[in-house]
Amino acid sequence: MNKYKQLEQFLYVQKSTKVTLAFEQIEEILGFPLPKIAKTQCQWWSNTISDSGSPAIAWLKTFRRVSHVEPGKSVTFIRSVI
Repeated sequence: MNKYKQLEQFLYVQKSTKVTLAFEQIEEILGFPLPKIAKTQCQWWSNTISDSGSPAIAWLKTFRRVSHVEPGKSVTFIRSVI
């Protein structure tokens, strides 16, 4: 199971087209701290799956993609057009 499954489940039930979460909120949802690189490097939030443990699985499976990352603050997910 992907360790970001809790984020996937959270995003799945969101009705809004756009969801912005502070890094602290994401850590609360996950139940563990994000890697330091996730808070400083926008590339960590890529909409590409690199392997079976990729965090992108969590949002891509809910038909969302990352549209904006504010380093040190937040990430915005938007619903993808299918």
